[in-house]
Amino acid sequence: MNHSYRLTALATLAALALGTQAAFAEDALILTLGATRLAHTHQMVAGQDSGLSQSANSVYDVAWEQRHYNGIAYGGELLLSNNTIANASGGGNVAARTFMLTLKKYHRPTAHVYPYIGAGVGLMDTEVTGVNGGTGIGPAVEVDGGVEFAWAHSIGFYTELRGIYAPGGVIYGTRVNMSGVGIYGGVSLLF
Repeated sequence: MNHSYRLTALATLAALALGTQAAFAEDALILTLGATRLAHTHQMVAGQDSGLSQSANSVYDVAWEQRHYNGIAYGGELLLSNNTIANASGGGNVAARTFMLTLKKYHRPTAHVYPYIGAGVGLMDTEVTGVNGGTGIGPAVEVDGGVEFAWAHSIGFYTELRGIYAPGGVIYGTRVNMSGVGIYGGVSLLF
């Protein structure tokens, strides 16, 4: 990608972030279910070559946001997911609990439609059970975007595409990398 294309892309993102009308100021509770896809399915876990399921099951997200008139929203979220793991010791489970502090920018191109972009930083607690495992805490970073469709002033349909980088906490000298991409859908309750 040459320099002029990069400048054009940055100018377009800046216009999108600053040029559209903002959402209304309010608090929001967001409840979503999702599907994630891990980036690294073969890893060394507790000294053994292990295979993790590429798709997570039981993926839940609960978020709270404080939204302002300029479209900026900040808050926190808790993301829970489970993946299966198998190695020479047998099979087990990898439960990941992620807490993020988030910052988002909402737009209002038309009534009841709120596209957004955002980012988050936090910690992921990873627990491996059923095989040689344990618990480890490590950093987590995310970028996300999506659209909220608010058909009544107090409720909406919430969609999100999220990329998360979570190298994992150290468990018996190795990390369980839970980085990946997910798609989510749910409801937003606006106060």
